[in-house]
Amino acid sequence: MPISKKEFEAGEILSELEKKIITFLENHRDDAFKSNEIMKGVKFRANFSSLPMTLLSSLGIFGFSLTLDDLVRKGKIRKKYIKDEFYYMA
Repeated sequence: MPISKKEFEAGEILSELEKKIITFLENHRDDAFKSNEIMKGVKFRANFSSLPMTLLSSLGIFGFSLTLDDLVRKGKIRKKYIKDEFYYMA
């Protein structure tokens, strides 16, 4: 879907998933969360009821992780490795 020149010039446009993640973390600003906790918080669902659904869900989880790391790279959220786990916070 094309965007307008004005939107293009304004800069970065966040996806709906990115907006949900940022909103969740900002609403819980005093806590840090693991990726699976953020998935639950934004109601990101996986389905492992069959092999095809497991494969699709695995790709979705991988994409979710990439989205988190992209938000870190953009400076929208922070990430730290604590007690053998990665945690994210606003």
